[in-house]
Amino acid sequence: MIETSSGIHDAADGTRYLARAVLDQSSLDSICEANSGFLSLVAAHHVASPGSGAFGLGPATVAAIAALDFVGRRAAACCPYTLFNLRFEDAVFWRGIALDAARAGSRSLSDEATFARTGVFLAWHLAQSSELTAAVVLGMTAAVQQAWRGLPLSALDRAATAALPHLAARWGGHPRFWPKLLEAAAPVDRARADSVRLLGLQLLAAEGIGAEARPAEGHQAQR
Repeated sequence: MIETSSGIHDAADGTRYLARAVLDQSSLDSICEANSGFLSLVAAHHVASPGSGAFGLGPATVAAIAALDFVGRRAAACCPYTLFNLRFEDAVFWRGIALDAARAGSRSLSDEATFARTGVFLAWHLAQSSELTAAVVLGMTAAVQQAWRGLPLSALDRAATAALPHLAARWGGHPRFWPKLLEAAAPVDRARADSVRLLGLQLLAAEGIGAEARPAEGHQAQR
């Protein structure tokens, strides 16, 4: 079994129960609510522009999300990690936001801007919680978490404004994740849902290992 410094295991027996071990029900409910908001945003894009992609998802996936009923959308949303990304893995980006915390944020009331604020507030809360929680739910490495902990609460509106252009579906281009997620949601299939949630945790683990290896590789190249 492989483990990153942030504590995510990439072996099946480690990932299967990891989320339940580090997340309380309140946190899981908040993640599910945020994911539901993101799926609603995707569905709204389909209504406004049928046949187009959105947030890195292809047209077929966007249409399938829009076709889900309330029960199916809720089932798809209730993963132990975010289905959206706001450059949570990019330490340089978030260090810049933390250093520029005094700048005012946008007062836009668009659906995307409102959702970005929701995502940023959730991420800030989880980043203050524990390294393992932020790693499991958001894919944050230790360096990214350090940058987030330098963000005062008053800077979160500015953070949401900066992150909004980067709002994207997590693993939007992955050939298996979103198809498997939607297959488990319509009709709802508990066994398939468990399988796709495990796949997501494994993908987060692989990304965390890669992100931590890159700085080390860069350091060796300079020597």
